[in-house]
Amino acid sequence: MLDENSFSSVIRFEQAVKVKDYERACSELLGILAKIDSNFGGFQDIECDFPPQLANLEHDKAVHFCTRVATAITQLFVDPDFMISDVGTLRFLAFQRWIGLIFASSPYVNADHILQTYNRNTERESTSEIFLEDNRAYLNKFCILYLPESNITLNLDALWDIDPELCVSLCFALQSPRVLHTEQAYSKRAAILQWLPEKLRQIPSLNNLPTNIAHDVYMHCSYDVAPNKHLVKKALNDVIRRHLLSLGWVDRDVQKMGNQNGKPVMVVLLEHFHSSHTIYRAYSTSLTAAKAFFHIIGLSGSDIDQTGREVFNEFYLLEGNHIVERLDQIKAICERNGAAIFYMPSIGMDITSICASNARFAPIQVIGLGHPATTNSDFIDYAIVEDDYVGLEQCFSESLLRLPTNALPYVPLSSQFASTVSSVRDKPDVVNIGIALTTMQLNPYFLEACKAIYERANVEIRFHFICTQSIGITHPYVERFIDSYLGDAAVSYPYMPYEQYQHILNYCDMVLYPFPFSSVSGGIEMATFGLVGVCKTGDEVHEHLNQGLFKRLGLPEWLVAENVEQYVERAVRLAENHQERIALRHQIYDSNVRQTLFNGDPAQMGQMLLQKLAEWTEQNHIEFAFSVPAKKKAARKTAKVSAKKAEDKVAVKPAKKSVTKAKSELKKAETKKATTKKKASPLKEAAEQLKKKEKK
Repeated sequence: MLDENSFSSVIRFEQAVKVKDYERACSELLGILAKIDSNFGGFQDIECDFPPQLANLEHDKAVHFCTRVATAITQLFVDPDFMISDVGTLRFLAFQRWIGLIFASSPYVNADHILQTYNRNTERESTSEIFLEDNRAYLNKFCILYLPESNITLNLDALWDIDPELCVSLCFALQSPRVLHTEQAYSKRAAILQWLPEKLRQIPSLNNLPTNIAHDVYMHCSYDVAPNKHLVKKALNDVIRRHLLSLGWVDRDVQKMGNQNGKPVMVVLLEHFHSSHTIYRAYSTSLTAAKAFFHIIGLSGSDIDQTGREVFNEFYLLEGNHIVERLDQIKAICERNGAAIFYMPSIGMDITSICASNARFAPIQVIGLGHPATTNSDFIDYAIVEDDYVGLEQCFSESLLRLPTNALPYVPLSSQFASTVSSVRDKPDVVNIGIALTTMQLNPYFLEACKAIYERANVEIRFHFICTQSIGITHPYVERFIDSYLGDAAVSYPYMPYEQYQHILNYCDMVLYPFPFSSVSGGIEMATFGLVGVCKTGDEVHEHLNQGLFKRLGLPEWLVAENVEQYVERAVRLAENHQERIALRHQIYDSNVRQTLFNGDPAQMGQMLLQKLAEWTEQNHIEFAFSVPAKKKAARKTAKVSAKKAEDKVAVKPAKKSVTKAKSELKKAETKKATTKKKASPLKEAAEQLKKKEKK
């Protein structure tokens, strides 16, 4: 027997249910769910006496595990004597996504068989309707087990009338899963995204909501197809802001700015910045180059390694279990250093960054597009994006800082990765199509397109789905979903080490990019393998990224589809025309055009932010002194930044002073003659001068 204090246990859960020890049963179940959550779906370190016949069969072990737990949950929740408190309900709703997967990966599929036992109307017209008795305990149990795969009709307005916070908490839970694949699950989220924003704005604070999944509500809305899908962020931002103010939050006085070693200070809040993570690979070069213009301080939780820390002049780990404690730490660092720029390369993967986007820490607050979507926040001034990645600018609540296409060069995953090219088969008997994506990117619309491609193509096709986050109890659900559309025409792989991932792609002839949400990191990986594919573009930046990437690679426009019908048609063309496909692959790796993705001029982000700081100081009549580096003329632009050690001292004076005096002071500070326009800011002039030097 394993140590009861160290491991969650299916066996102990089953025993507690059998003897009707409800308190212990709930404790054991919550422990199992918490362990699955920390393992991202894995069930290792959870005691379960698997039959020895399943020793090397991970898929069958996952189904066995889910079936055992789902059966015990069934026995517990059908017991009329089992009641659950409001506090307990909130704890279970925070883990509901894993309850949903336990049932979805088992033969039960959902928990409707339990909910049917709660019905008290024997004369109902349909089994999809449930009439509960006027009993709070049954309502709580119903909400916990109303899962994404349920086929029962839920009237959200009726639930709102009974208890608004319980209703919103259930909506949070139904939007929290990383896997919402079937039409039943996907359509629930779509309906909630239309219904929730107006109601959510009426909630006074986060106190009675499952806040530890609020960031999932914020992030996962991007995977829907509706044009207004990000409205829920605006409503959530309003609740967060009210919550912070109710706790006594006061924004920092951003009129006070300081400098370090003669440079203004940029504070960077990170979500993930491990050197193997896509956020590091996308933004480390531009942050490193920005140190020529700013003293940069990094802040993060634990998901960062030493390589990530070395990007910054200073780095601090955020501590504290309460969100206000972490925000206070951020504010204290910004206050102590007089932060001029507050920058978040990504936002949406952690509740800290989302809450921080609803407060003021610096005069200029900026996001990158590590998670490519708007924040809909009143406190984020700018979004940094390379110009060719922008779809429709109106999709952003922020003003866009549109950088040239080479301003944010990527870091290859490894030198081996950057030089990898998959094998090329002249006339394959079966065209292998690779689809590398996260579980969140799978959806019924994309699978319908894949099914149409398979049915229309005059060559035999096999799809290879390489799905990150398809771990443990998640994978049987993912596999069944893909199989329901494509059957034997598809192979779905669980999460695997990179070497195995590389091996599978080596035998693929082409790739497909998922929609509506796609990522540029996936496109870059496929390009480094010398693989070409078809993407679907759209108005949102996460729909438009690969169109920009294809253009950089010099790929033909016909590979970019504007609608699903074009997507299917062009994927079939690419699969059927072997020589055309092979020529495009040679175009990528023979010309070494892939290297354009890793080379560029990363100093441009720092220059742009310096210019915006200049504009802000001029508009707000702020006196601010700092140094700007004098740049050497570069023979060619690469991902590295070279700067002279010598610095030109620039003093920024209030714009309200006379133009004559401003000119005089500027001439004394500069080493060469400069022309000053009326009401010009010396800081702005310095930024513009620096930009001109870079172009020489």
